[in-house]
Amino acid sequence: MIKTILKGVLLPSLALLAACATPPAITPAVAPPPEEAFRPVCEQRFPGATPFAVSKCMYEELDKSRGVTPANATPAAEPTPAPARASAPARGAPSRSTPSRSAPAARRAR
Repeated sequence: MIKTILKGVLLPSLALLAACATPPAITPAVAPPPEEAFRPVCEQRFPGATPFAVSKCMYEELDKSRGVTPANATPAAEPTPAPARASAPARGAPSRSTPSRSAPAARRAR
């Protein structure tokens, strides 16, 4: 008797739950990395190149499209200012005008 009661109560509720269950959500496709847009250009420019060379070209083209100077580009020739001469010796460095403390003349002068 208990079995018939349980079957009478449980089966309709299980059927109802199965009908109301939502289908599994579709996972969104992951967008390709932005540098992949330049793969055809780089493969045309360097036919038969290694995968590393193609990926390096793709990153360089991506940098150019963003207006960033690639790391391997040589900077424009800019005049660099000449380093200023220090008028005083560095701290702790012995100067030529005063003898060092270990010199015998410095001991006699005390």
